[in-house]
Amino acid sequence: MTKKQLKTHLNITENQYLGIDVIEGSFNLSDIKKIPKGFNPTVGGYLNLSSVTKIPKGFNPTVGGYLNLDTVTKIPKGFNPTVGGGLYLDSVTEIPKGFNPTVGCNLYSDLNIPYTKLGDNPIIWEDGKYILVDGIFTEVVYKKGNVYQVKKIGNPKEFYLVTDGTKWAHGDTLKEAYQDLVYKVTNRNKEDFEHLTLDSVLTFEESIACYRTITSACSFGTRDFVESNGFEETDRTIREIIELTKGSYGSDSFVKFFNWLKKTLDINRQVFYIIEVQ
Repeated sequence: MTKKQLKTHLNITENQYLGIDVIEGSFNLSDIKKIPKGFNPTVGGYLNLSSVTKIPKGFNPTVGGYLNLDTVTKIPKGFNPTVGGGLYLDSVTEIPKGFNPTVGCNLYSDLNIPYTKLGDNPIIWEDGKYILVDGIFTEVVYKKGNVYQVKKIGNPKEFYLVTDGTKWAHGDTLKEAYQDLVYKVTNRNKEDFEHLTLDSVLTFEESIACYRTITSACSFGTRDFVESNGFEETDRTIREIIELTKGSYGSDSFVKFFNWLKKTLDINRQVFYIIEVQ
């Protein structure tokens, strides 16, 4: 696909093609096998390039959601993208010295690739016009101090984003945002979920409490994620929750928690077996 064809296909401007202006949506470009010269977008949502096998010189995107480069085998020198969600490099066999992308969620690869964790730090575009926090990409309507009045792209409904300098939280009202900042997680403790396995079934309400407690995801971000993806309010196993939240805010912490539990249970079983045999 040529530059002209890609611009027409995505319906974007020259500045958006070059990454000067933000592309506000998400793009599934799984049918593209070669990235045209000069394409270096700043994308508010995800960017799926799962059929691309080679990263051209100068391609260094900023992506609010996940970036899928599943079939790329070699990372070129100078490639260090900023990704708000997960970065998928499952086929990579070679990386250059100094490769250290900034990633909000997990970096998926068979190699032990170093990366800078985005954590609670926001991604900000165009001198503060756009901001991505907790996986929510918004346009800033008004800002005063640590309070932001924002709205999702293409949606006129405004809400609030606040920070204490470290943590961030959203709310439909300023009061709700501050409450969510103070009570970043529910009043549950991680210990409340240590008895669960990957096959344990949770109600919808228990699933929300479990995910928020383990990941410290804010209630607004969790609600927005559930509503945006159209998830039914039904019972689910831990395994299903992991699959549904793959690449979203806090998913790496959620997976690590239950992997740790599984290893602990396996060790305990081995110890009990040895004692019984003796």
